[in-house]
Amino acid sequence: MKIAITCHYASLPEDHPTWQRAIREAEVVLSDKVQLTSEELLDFVKDADALISGTDFIREDVVRKLPEQLKVISRPAVGYDRVDIKAARARGIDVCNAPGTNSNAVAELAFALMLCCARQLPYHFENTKKCLWKNDKDGMELTGKKLGILGLGAIGKELAKKASAFGMEVLGYSRHLDTDFCKQYGIRPADRETILRECDVISLHMPLTPLTEEQINREAFKMMKKGVILINTSRGKLVQREDLIDAIHEGIIASYGTDVMKNEPPEQNDPLFSMEQVIITPHMGASTEEAHIKMMDVALTNALDILEGKPCRNIVN
Repeated sequence: MKIAITCHYASLPEDHPTWQRAIREAEVVLSDKVQLTSEELLDFVKDADALISGTDFIREDVVRKLPEQLKVISRPAVGYDRVDIKAARARGIDVCNAPGTNSNAVAELAFALMLCCARQLPYHFENTKKCLWKNDKDGMELTGKKLGILGLGAIGKELAKKASAFGMEVLGYSRHLDTDFCKQYGIRPADRETILRECDVISLHMPLTPLTEEQINREAFKMMKKGVILINTSRGKLVQREDLIDAIHEGIIASYGTDVMKNEPPEQNDPLFSMEQVIITPHMGASTEEAHIKMMDVALTNALDILEGKPCRNIVN
């Protein structure tokens, strides 16, 4: 069997047990390019049984042309919105993800963005680089503030633990709330509207679905009090960009810290780039050595298990 890998951001050491299993049981090939066109992707996987996909978009038109023998598309990440999972299921192709593998890494970045926004660090960094010793903007302490987490899944839980240790009051919302976790860490279960109304800091950790797309819009901003810090390490399209810009101008959003954009890579003229209240990182939440090893470990294991007829608990379609 053959496993084709187009993911360049996650890899395993040569002596890792899962990598050794993969090269022992299959032919493993890695693409030379970071992001393939549809035509290049189809050519690369033409004789593959499994695909470990990276940043490639695998839409319905691509899925229809995938080779007959390809049985699994395994994502070394939590999100799988780059793959048309319905089209894959119609072709009998399993799509898998790697839940929990990057949770701590993304949660740490979310907390870092919270601190940067609260203390306006980019502003002060820029001034000191210019040798301007200006201490002319007060920040905000996070201790004692209310943090609302929309999406209390694996990443949201990691953030909740860190924020609780920092002395924040944490409110959490999830469609499938883990009440035992909330009791253990003192998290207050709350609905979406309560979080929008009460919280000083709001962090987004929902998946991008037709129900959540642009859910943080004008109506949501109207529920918030003035001076909120909004953090997004999930998906850029959760937030309606034009409504966000209005909310910043109106003082509802004091600072927006995001690791994700509406389009990636974003347009050079995206208006968020020119706003002092916005801090942007280049979708680097999972970019740690530790997370990348865990991500590829699970992605390869998913593919190997499916090809060998073993149970796989990470199939999403």
